[in-house]
Amino acid sequence: MPDRLVLDTDIVIQLLKKQPQTVARFIGLLEAQTDFLLSPIVVAEVYAGAFQRERKDIEILFGLCKRISIDSATGQQAGHYAHRYRKTHQGISLEDYLLAASAQQNRCPLWTGNGKHYPMDDIILFDPA
Repeated sequence: MPDRLVLDTDIVIQLLKKQPQTVARFIGLLEAQTDFLLSPIVVAEVYAGAFQRERKDIEILFGLCKRISIDSATGQQAGHYAHRYRKTHQGISLEDYLLAASAQQNRCPLWTGNGKHYPMDDIILFDPA
């Protein structure tokens, strides 16, 4: 079990939609004392698509996570990723590059359901299986 995980937006959405497998895995990790790291990118993406009635559940979930920040080193790493992969891996957003850089800078795996968005060879993707 990892000590820390950066959460991708798709995993947060699955948790908010109460998808059983994702919730069960999250609870198991929580009980194992895994720290969930939440980027401001994910916070913004979730709130951008949220209904008012969902805000309480969002705050409860976010309360179980540790907030991380994006600094210039993270931005620089994201820029390097974009420069390296934008031509060969189309469809990767700047947000994805920033999340990958956040995982790399925090030296922990990224929990995502969109592995194709993260071809970087210096980050680890969390496999819940």
